[in-house]
Amino acid sequence: MSPEKIHGAQPHLPPVAGNLTPDNEHENEPQKRVNGGLDAWLNVLAGFCVFVNSWGLLTTYGAFQEYYQTDLLPNESPSTISWVGSIQATLIPMVGLATGPLVDVGYLRPLIISGSFLTVFGMMMTSLATSYYQVLLAQGFCVGMGGGISYIPALVVISTSFTTKRPIAIGCASIGSSVGAVIFPVMFRQLQPKVGFPWAVRSIGFISLFLAIVSCLILCRQPGQRAHARRLIDWKAFREPSFMMFSLSLTCVMLAYYVPIFYIASYARTVVHTTTDFSFYMVAIVNGTSVVGRVVPYLLVAYIKPIGILIFAVTASAIAMFTWIAATDMAGFIVWACYWGALSGVLVTAPTSIVAHPVFCPDSSFLGTRLGMMWGISSFGALAGTPIAGALVNLDTSEFLRAQVFAGCMMVGAVLLQVWPTFRVVRYDLEHPRKK
Repeated sequence: MSPEKIHGAQPHLPPVAGNLTPDNEHENEPQKRVNGGLDAWLNVLAGFCVFVNSWGLLTTYGAFQEYYQTDLLPNESPSTISWVGSIQATLIPMVGLATGPLVDVGYLRPLIISGSFLTVFGMMMTSLATSYYQVLLAQGFCVGMGGGISYIPALVVISTSFTTKRPIAIGCASIGSSVGAVIFPVMFRQLQPKVGFPWAVRSIGFISLFLAIVSCLILCRQPGQRAHARRLIDWKAFREPSFMMFSLSLTCVMLAYYVPIFYIASYARTVVHTTTDFSFYMVAIVNGTSVVGRVVPYLLVAYIKPIGILIFAVTASAIAMFTWIAATDMAGFIVWACYWGALSGVLVTAPTSIVAHPVFCPDSSFLGTRLGMMWGISSFGALAGTPIAGALVNLDTSEFLRAQVFAGCMMVGAVLLQVWPTFRVVRYDLEHPRKK
């Protein structure tokens, strides 16, 4: 079968190994992509499964954080325990620095298989963990690397299968994150008291195994296109202010993003004084409402540019971080959690559809590389954000103010950094109306 029929249509690859700037004769060639079809929507289904096994497991960590603090690892500080989720959150995008270029040159099948294996293996090993270092290695490193290896390849396949419907397709796939983040915390809370921590985690692992098999069957049904090797990093991107400012803005977003996700259960229990059961369910409520942010805004892309949706969501998220300070009663906290949950869905899906714009990725054959670089840069925010917040939080005195202010300031910084990239996108689209 010809390479153009693999996963929709594959973008043109330059013939010279390591050449990150396309030849002029190839730069303006039309991209032969389908805008949907059965194969394309099967890729969305596979992406849905990958999102459940990557971001879905990651955003469930708030429930694990609360359990580790109160039961499994009571002698460890919240900041120390948060490193597990922080490393997992860092590896999912950071590993994309390597997997993006690898999928560009045809290694889709081994990436999906190895990533799926590591995710399931990591969850099964977590079920056997009894000490901090075991949880860190299994849930932090192994699950994080597995999600990272699978995540960018799935996004590249979806992005190359759609044109104008790309944001909606990515939004549909990303619903998997919300589905996983709703089901897994509830499963864990219901099963753990009845069957114990090991079998509660194994039950989640078996669901991950089923989803991994589905994603492998779809994405691995045909091999990727083989091409010359290329560099892992497009050094030219570092000289592009729009790309760098956009990537740095996402670093600020990630510094703040996981603070409420990881600590919302502890906040509910210590500040709002909910029951322990309800504090676990707050994780599911936040992640459930994120479905709204993952899909609804992209129904408006015919009228509003995706980057406009993102900068609005980041601005609203800055407001959310500061209004979190006032959410101290049950009703107000639930309303705030739904508000923040809807915004959080936009923050993790919009960047992927935006980076394919010519302002950020002039040659679409390097989309995997640019995606990997963008998320790789932002991953440093995910690595540092929650441990910093953990050091600012004092559970003994129910003090969260410093962490809330820190998260709000980071979101404000993200808004300021996105102003110039947004202006560049709008100007480009006005000058090139046929290339939107």
